[in-house]
Amino acid sequence: MINSKHWMVCLDLTKMDSILIGYTAFLAKMTKPTTITFLHVVESGPHTLQIINQFPEIDTKEKFMDLLRDEIHEKLNENFDYSGSENRVIIKEGKPTNTIIDVSQSLDFDLLVVGKKAGYAGEGVLPKQILKYVATSMLFVPENSHYRLENILVPVDFSEQSANATIVASQIAKKTGGSVTSQHIYEYKAQFFPYLMSEDEMKRVDQKVEEKKNTFLDNFTIPDNVEVSLSRHNKGKLADTVYEKVLSTKADIIIVASKAKRFSALIRHDFTDKMVNYAFGVPLLLLRNQKRYQQYLDNLFTD
Repeated sequence: MINSKHWMVCLDLTKMDSILIGYTAFLAKMTKPTTITFLHVVESGPHTLQIINQFPEIDTKEKFMDLLRDEIHEKLNENFDYSGSENRVIIKEGKPTNTIIDVSQSLDFDLLVVGKKAGYAGEGVLPKQILKYVATSMLFVPENSHYRLENILVPVDFSEQSANATIVASQIAKKTGGSVTSQHIYEYKAQFFPYLMSEDEMKRVDQKVEEKKNTFLDNFTIPDNVEVSLSRHNKGKLADTVYEKVLSTKADIIIVASKAKRFSALIRHDFTDKMVNYAFGVPLLLLRNQKRYQQYLDNLFTD
């Protein structure tokens, strides 16, 4: 995100738009993207015609689209206070998920910003589909987001990708004067009676994880302003352990590396799905190597 030039922000003409536009402006002031495209997708079908029929003065679909465009520009005037980018408004008709995926193929953007409405049942369907088929990095912004980046949390698996996410977090923290915590979650192997791990066995596991942490710090030159924290997962969801760290560090955003294949124990695709659907209450930034993920998608659909 720190070097991204073109962002696309998905709007739905609800109250969420004001939060999304405001948070986008907040981030833009730090990272200074060149272009920001605001996209709204009108659900195709009879619903659109019903709306048009409610307004006799709107006698064509073109006038209806112009009305929507004017509403988006009004929201931008009220909530977007960054003047350093070229802003575009695009309105498309179709199924929102499919249209966003199609637009991502035609426009060369490197960050997709979407709202995350915790209060709506079933709202995770659209983010999950986009997550699978859009190659770019993605930022999920919840309804209660604050314009603050004092504490950044980065779940890591000691891979190159998670090291890159940590470095991006460190770059952002330097701009805001904030701090970064990289959290590695590990588990003891399942214990079943009558076999239980001895205290010595647990210590050996802890020691091995500590060695991996030191190797991670040495191999990837992790910045000094990053604290690497080891968290042992006992029960429940892995995302619960991340959430506990969000609370203890008072994290303002979570940054996680998203991979295309060969996922390791922690940062794998199903974990990424769970992170997207979990109600952390803070923005979640999924960083992707766009070129690698696009190659993965190309191979997936040509095999």
